[in-house]
Amino acid sequence: MVKLKNIFTLLLLILTINYAYSMPNVSRALSEVEFITENSENTKLDMYKGKIILLFFGYTNCPDICPTTLLDISRSLNELGSDSEKVQAVFISVDPDRDTPSHLNNYVKYFDDRIIGLSSDKDNIDKLHRFFKTKYELLYSEDENYLVEHSSNLYVIDSDMIVDRIIANGLPSSEITKAVKKLINRI
Repeated sequence: MVKLKNIFTLLLLILTINYAYSMPNVSRALSEVEFITENSENTKLDMYKGKIILLFFGYTNCPDICPTTLLDISRSLNELGSDSEKVQAVFISVDPDRDTPSHLNNYVKYFDDRIIGLSSDKDNIDKLHRFFKTKYELLYSEDENYLVEHSSNLYVIDSDMIVDRIIANGLPSSEITKAVKKLINRI
């Protein structure tokens, strides 16, 4: 009986450790990768440590996923009311050639003034994607209106810079709100 109890305790410990480390700790990525703001200033996302971050990779010429996700983020921020001050929504471009900081900022402000749009060079974007274990690919063509394949996931990052939840595209904005409220209750 004692042996069975020890095995059960060990199994429970393994499952707990596995859960605790199942989501990436992106604090290093967010403190190393530099972005360019609309005012041509360099910034890093670790400046938002202590806030909940809603992070989405996309590009301004995206025909469908990016606009709907940004609308969902805006809806969620509205649903949160005054708690939205504890959240920073971030849209990171995966198309640095076309998405200048100024163009990117104008694009995200169309959806919600509380969303920031950030750009960087390809090396930094690649580095960030390695930390998030995701990919993107520019599908160049003869036309300047090329597409970019990219992740459609929204990353909900807690105040300690650890991904708490990954929300798949297509889920209602209430799922974002629910995930954020759960984190706010932990603060």
